[in-house]
Amino acid sequence: MIKAGCEPAGRAGTNRTRLGRRIAGIAYAVLAALAITGCDFSSRASSKPGFEDWLAQDPKRSLQFAAFEAHLLQAGVGQIVPSWQLVRMDANYAARCGAEYFAIPPADLWDNIIPTLEMVRDHVVPVTGAVEVVSAWRPKQINTCIGGAARSQHLRFAAVDMVSLENRPVRAIFADLCAMHRAAGRRSAIGLGVYFDPDFPWRNAIGRFHIDSAGYRRWGYDYTRKSDPCPSLTNM
Repeated sequence: MIKAGCEPAGRAGTNRTRLGRRIAGIAYAVLAALAITGCDFSSRASSKPGFEDWLAQDPKRSLQFAAFEAHLLQAGVGQIVPSWQLVRMDANYAARCGAEYFAIPPADLWDNIIPTLEMVRDHVVPVTGAVEVVSAWRPKQINTCIGGAARSQHLRFAAVDMVSLENRPVRAIFADLCAMHRAAGRRSAIGLGVYFDPDFPWRNAIGRFHIDSAGYRRWGYDYTRKSDPCPSLTNM
């Protein structure tokens, strides 16, 4: 089930030969993996120099971003992740949908990211180490373009997709996230997207995961509970 970019135009069921179906199946799996990982969030267009270029194109952006940074600092969450990463669009989504690589969320949404950043500080970073945000706010038009969930927490600016910057095996990072989520319990209201398939770890080689503050729940690589890998990872 693909909900993000790098989608194929259609399933390979139209291939009539066994070899054709097999090749198409492999191709579909690779594209599904790219849908989770994003195609190239590390390109210049989506990097800090790219952000600075984008900011310099319009003086109003600098004023809006300064206000956004001040709001985060006043709330005590301004130093958890680099604030420019919180206005970063998923590079794959932006390229696919013809959008800017950065977008400052409307001011009436800024408070929504505060509890999520507190979760990152208090629960995530202690087990993953330093993190990089690869996607946060998602405008409605982008969500429609990629076929995202109608109630996605990215629309509310209440979610972040991240990767750990530590040089550790991806499986170990996800195992620690699963253990953290179980220990935090329902009172934490942590939503955890564990985009990892133990049988096919290459589907998310960069270790991308999701955190939001919209209630205690967990899902796996196909965005449903049935693919949650935590039971197998926490019993290793």
